[in-house]
Amino acid sequence: MAQVIENVMVMGAGGLFGTEVLSALQKEGSFNLSILSRKSSRSSFPSHIKVHTVDDDYPIDQLIDAFKGQDALVSTLPGRPYTVHLRMIDAAIQAGVKRFIPTEYGNNTCAAAAELVVLYAEKAKVIAYLKTKESTGLTWTAIHTGQFFDWGLESGWLDYYLKERLVTIYDSGDKPWSTSTLGTASAAVVKVLLKPEETTNRPIYVASFTVSQRQVLEALEKATGTTWEVQRMSSEDALKKAAELDTKDYSDGLKLLVLMLLYADDKDRGANFEKDGLLCNKLLGLPEEDLTEVVNRVVKQQTLD
Repeated sequence: MAQVIENVMVMGAGGLFGTEVLSALQKEGSFNLSILSRKSSRSSFPSHIKVHTVDDDYPIDQLIDAFKGQDALVSTLPGRPYTVHLRMIDAAIQAGVKRFIPTEYGNNTCAAAAELVVLYAEKAKVIAYLKTKESTGLTWTAIHTGQFFDWGLESGWLDYYLKERLVTIYDSGDKPWSTSTLGTASAAVVKVLLKPEETTNRPIYVASFTVSQRQVLEALEKATGTTWEVQRMSSEDALKKAAELDTKDYSDGLKLLVLMLLYADDKDRGANFEKDGLLCNKLLGLPEEDLTEVVNRVVKQQTLD
């Protein structure tokens, strides 16, 4: 019997990506949406969407009650602590949920990436746990989008600084890496839910484009009409620096490690989805985007802000 997904719950809907996903799901209009929220959350949501509130430590009995009747759970919660995600999987099974979309939305969590970034190793544990639960009837889809490109430029996360016209180029700057805009990443979530059969129990890789640091710099210089200041750093020095820093979520140390997944010339850590033949844009009906157009849009928005 073909799997049909109608009732969808978003977890973490008040966050950066969760907001985008909720908006994309609403625009699609094919799903009955609800939200899982913590009691301490200050996020506000549309009045017509039901919000299930649970204690901040996500007790499993409260999760089971909230998950009952849901066909799919979309997690956009932070990846840590990963044990919370394992508990949610257990609750989903007991509640009879059909599909679980875990918090991925980043680089490939392959072994080479997991060796460098503990966060990715923890995400990989969640996928491994989901695989062990396939016999229960709970299916899963892990969506890998690469780093969020437009947000990464706007925030400086990718080490391009729009206001200062400053960039740090690591190693050669020519290594290709796959990346998605928030729009493409959130659209991928919608498409996966619309194509449950084709996306059952597998990773999905999508990208707006696959580019290098230098290609992005060239597009930024054209869009701003200026020559940017370029600082240089080797991946070896970057890793030494990261070892001296905190690697908590959103920290400078974690950022450097993630950037080395993309930029370092010394090792393939799975960031180039195109080279590895992993891209699922065609399967999902997602077009690739134009680097110049996206960069121009980001720069224009930055001048308006």
